Amino acid sequence: MTDRASHYLTLENLAAKSVGIAELFKAEPKRLDRFVMREGPLRADFSKQAISENALEALLSFAAKCDLEEWRAKLFAGEKVNTSEDRAVLHMALRGVGGSKENQKQVADMRETLANFANKVRSEGKFKNIVHIGIGGSDLGPRLVADAFEASAEQSLTLRFAENVDGASVNDAVKGLKPEETLAIVVSKSFGTQETKMNGDAVRAWLGTAASTNMIAVTANRDGAQEFGIAPDKIFDFWDWVGGRYSVWSAVGLSLQIAYGPKVFDAFLKGAARMDTHFRDQPLQENLPVMMALTGIWNRNVLGYSSQAVIPYARRIRKLAAFLQQLEMESNGKRITRGGKEAGLTCPIIWGDEGTNGQHAFFQWLHQGTSEGKYGGAPVDFVAVLKDHEARPDHHKALLANCFAQSEALMLGKPEHVVREEMEDRPDIDAIAPQKTFPGNRPSTTITLDELSPSAVGHLIALYEHKVFVQGVIWNVNSFDQWGVQLGKVLATTILDEMEKGEVGDHDPSTSALMGMV
Repeated sequence: MTDRASHYLTLENLAAKSVGIAELFKAEPKRLDRFVMREGPLRADFSKQAISENALEALLSFAAKCDLEEWRAKLFAGEKVNTSEDRAVLHMALRGVGGSKENQKQVADMRETLANFANKVRSEGKFKNIVHIGIGGSDLGPRLVADAFEASAEQSLTLRFAENVDGASVNDAVKGLKPEETLAIVVSKSFGTQETKMNGDAVRAWLGTAASTNMIAVTANRDGAQEFGIAPDKIFDFWDWVGGRYSVWSAVGLSLQIAYGPKVFDAFLKGAARMDTHFRDQPLQENLPVMMALTGIWNRNVLGYSSQAVIPYARRIRKLAAFLQQLEMESNGKRITRGGKEAGLTCPIIWGDEGTNGQHAFFQWLHQGTSEGKYGGAPVDFVAVLKDHEARPDHHKALLANCFAQSEALMLGKPEHVVREEMEDRPDIDAIAPQKTFPGNRPSTTITLDELSPSAVGHLIALYEHKVFVQGVIWNVNSFDQWGVQLGKVLATTILDEMEKGEVGDHDPSTSALMGMV
């Protein structure tokens, strides 16, 4: 184990000596060569991060001393890196990378089963609609990917999602559909999730007599699905070595295969597999997920930022920030290390919205707002797609221009002396000029996809998955459990039972008063 505190101190000393980001381009003539990386259709430009080449070398040394390469080897070998639950973590095996021969056979068999079922549904033509019922990892990944597939693939069936326990969610999902034309897919790893079971019950009641033929399940708990009433031959399995937030690659993506076709889904898997092999095989200094993780460590643990914005300048991946909120914060939102000690600063808050919408909302804060981070605002991941998929080239050029301009503006800012020159002799110049000044030096990464193909989407999601793993190793937390999810769910079950009985149990005065209002 490495002494993380001493390494952070070394990095902080480097940060104290750093110059502005724009000055780094002058001081480091080969900065683009060092800070720009590509894998397949994905290019990531880290050159606008506030990291010098010397600081990057120190970060890479830190990562090596945290045994990153050893942890990476354990991950792909199928060792039980989820130490608190004594499980392997093999979502990469779903893409054909890593795992044992047994894992590979399980995956191959299931992929064939899923493809055959999807092709059968598509060819028979009985169903016109799919209602995908799930929450968290059983919803966010499929929902993000479904939107993204719309850019380049034809949707054969209408695909709706029911996730929230709020009745509006299930009502919206079935609105205007006919039960006899609708396939309901209940997706739950545990088959114990309250929201999913309630929505499943509601959709089953809506299906009426068609429920026995029009409802299937995807789960790692076959017994639970059968107890719910799903016939054994209508249950599709995945395994406990697939975490919920990493499960879109599994049978959880069955609705995507039916709606868009197995070939489209296969291209998605292959794109992720290319990022897997890149992460597995490339040395740390040439490794895209490692670079992404290290810039995040620098911003969080050295520069002190508590949040990270993700802004996709592509409407069809507008759910990216929501997806990453679960992927990153459920994985690394931990305060305790693997060994049971205080971890220090770990995962920042992940937030964002699609561009250009955010420019008319929170970009004011990004450019001029305060924060505990060294330069104010928050680091930003800009994500853009170079190909126009909407046959509106003027719109697309304007979209990209805004994306590129925002990263430049965050870095350069606008000095007060320039503002004063523009204002000339305005009498209130001393009051107004500082308000129109942009401090700049605010870090960002720009990720571009050549096109929004299924392969490119696979690359993008796998990139962030491996980033999470690397940061978990450096922070020494288990990225693959989620104990923090449980407490509120347990209490909600107790409170719901008491509300249904018309009784208020032993709670604090505020909670008791709230329950008394229902």
